[in-house]
Amino acid sequence: MAWVGGSAAGGMAVAIKEEKRKKKGKKREWECVEVRHHEDVGKTIEEWEKNGWCLHAYQAAGTGAGPMSYTVNHYLLFVREA
Repeated sequence: MAWVGGSAAGGMAVAIKEEKRKKKGKKREWECVEVRHHEDVGKTIEEWEKNGWCLHAYQAAGTGAGPMSYTVNHYLLFVREA
């Protein structure tokens, strides 16, 4: 189980929910989606959420040596109950 940020009490609540989910035998599916342009991030999230997925995490990473060759890739991690 991964937990990022928030208070310790919030982290404990997440851990308790996770344990209850595991006891019920529910499994999760995970998908990571790479988006090349920031203008497509919102559209991509809407599309995936319409199909039953929930955005779990978002990360942007830049590559390149200078302003003319610099690119930013956006990574969206989605989750849903299997």
